[in-house]
Amino acid sequence: MSDSLVAGGTRFARTVGRYVNHDDVLVRFASLWVVVAAAFTVAWVGSYAFLPQRLLRGGNPGATADYAGSVASEFLRLFAWNVGVTLVAIAANTFRSVNTPLGYVLLVVQAPGYGAIWGTGSLAVGTGARIAPSLSVLVARSGPLEITAIVAVVVATRGVMVWHQASGPRWREEFERVRSPREWSLTRREWVVLAVGYLLLAVANYREATAIARIAG
Repeated sequence: MSDSLVAGGTRFARTVGRYVNHDDVLVRFASLWVVVAAAFTVAWVGSYAFLPQRLLRGGNPGATADYAGSVASEFLRLFAWNVGVTLVAIAANTFRSVNTPLGYVLLVVQAPGYGAIWGTGSLAVGTGARIAPSLSVLVARSGPLEITAIVAVVVATRGVMVWHQASGPRWREEFERVRSPREWSLTRREWVVLAVGYLLLAVANYREATAIARIAG
């Protein structure tokens, strides 16, 4: 039984890996979005059910920051912060383990933390009440759009590899420099996805800025 579970898990991981690393950027986007959304949702539901309210508020910089004073200033602050997050993810993409850029790993690792912030009511906007899992909340909040935007940026820049780890075990093998940044190139589709990602990020941050302004008065 255990051997069959391991074999099934290995096949599943390979299938996921094939899609998130697909040559078509749209296939990569859809596949990684599903993985990130699943990690976010599981953490959201689990933290809502089992973790104390406002548990992560002190560890969420946005939850303790003062209002910037206007919608425009708040938007610029939020957008600058999240552009910084995308740049960190792009920098992580310069490292590739076998076939997977580390920017992907960064997103999948961060998604449960953001889901837990929702489930424990540790968001910057609101009263600190837990956010009950529902589809209507996903539409009303800017967070899902922000996550979608960052996924788009990360999959569009998958090709910016510099260091490569050719084989496992991943915790032992060293990364070797195999490419120069001068060799980086994006396809036309990747440029479009990248631009759309940053546009969605701006829209999400503007929605969040207006929500913060309404609460701050």
